[in-house]
Amino acid sequence: MSAISSLSSFLQNLSLVQTSQNNIANLTYQVDTGLKSQDLSGYGTEANQLLNLQSAQTTEQNYVSNNTQTQTITSAYDTTLSQLSTDATTLNASLDAFSATDTISATNLNTLVNSLSVDIAATLNTQVGDRYIYGGTRYTTAPVGDLTSYIQNNPPNYTAPSVAALTVTDGKTVPGTLPSPQTTPPTVLVPGYDSQAATLNASTTPTAAVIASATQTVTTQTTAVANNQTTSYGISSNDPTIQHLVYALQNAYAASTQSTTTAAGQAQQQAYLNQAKSEIEMVLNGVTAVAASAGPPAVAAVAAVAGLPGLQDTNGMAETVVANANTVHNQTLATLQSQITTITQVDPATVAAELSAAQTQLEGSYKVVSSVLSDTLLNYLK
Repeated sequence: MSAISSLSSFLQNLSLVQTSQNNIANLTYQVDTGLKSQDLSGYGTEANQLLNLQSAQTTEQNYVSNNTQTQTITSAYDTTLSQLSTDATTLNASLDAFSATDTISATNLNTLVNSLSVDIAATLNTQVGDRYIYGGTRYTTAPVGDLTSYIQNNPPNYTAPSVAALTVTDGKTVPGTLPSPQTTPPTVLVPGYDSQAATLNASTTPTAAVIASATQTVTTQTTAVANNQTTSYGISSNDPTIQHLVYALQNAYAASTQSTTTAAGQAQQQAYLNQAKSEIEMVLNGVTAVAASAGPPAVAAVAAVAGLPGLQDTNGMAETVVANANTVHNQTLATLQSQITTITQVDPATVAAELSAAQTQLEGSYKVVSSVLSDTLLNYLK
């Protein structure tokens, strides 16, 4: 009977030792990591709450990641639009300073246009990661081809003015009235400087699919910045403002290469200069839409052009929306993390004290088990 009682006591003590060892292992994990448990089973009734909080945290982190990428792109638009504005201002200054009687002016304008065409093409082909930000929805393809070649080989696409000589009373012959500048560049599905223009504009009667494809290249991007909240952002290389900038370069280049040995040639050069200035004016300041009027005087319809300041304002609004959304997401993340911490984290000082107590208890259990084993062995030897 005594033997059975001793065995029962021994087994109980072994169970206490095992429990103490498991408790110490868990407390050691808590001291090392600061976490309450290695798995959800250690959180009891708070396990479901923890899962919900972690799921919400993942959602918020995804929004922050997406918005941060969008902020990188809109920031790149800021920089590149500023560069385009600088280029347009430089061209405008050169046009203002142009002197028809100074042969060097044409050479300088020609050199400037060639330089600007290289810079503008590089700016419009800006990449953020593997994304061409001016490619519209076609952001995996460089949107602009050889802009310099395009400008040099494609003079302004309107009928060259025929300027008749006028004879005034003193017998001198002077050029006639110069044509008024156009208000818009030629309307095509995609401007010729676009890297896919040759394909998209190949047919005079394009299919619906071709038109849809051409339209898609100027479509802005839409991104979800929060639950049930989206914002549009992005600028395409064939945005009307950019078209006018390229058209200004075409006219400026044509003016720089125009022969002026005749009165008609001089008038033609001035017409190109006037057109270039008109285009740059729209690029730098934008214009509001004007409906056609029969007059008098007759007025041609003018399409609205945002101009570079307008594009910068639109991009700035998108930046603000995304930045504000990210502020909210980061605040929410902080709140979620605080709630998660309350559930998962332990107090290091408290756990250290519990670990010390558990180790002391385990040592006591070891002594009891050792004593029982000693007594049993002595009884056996007797």
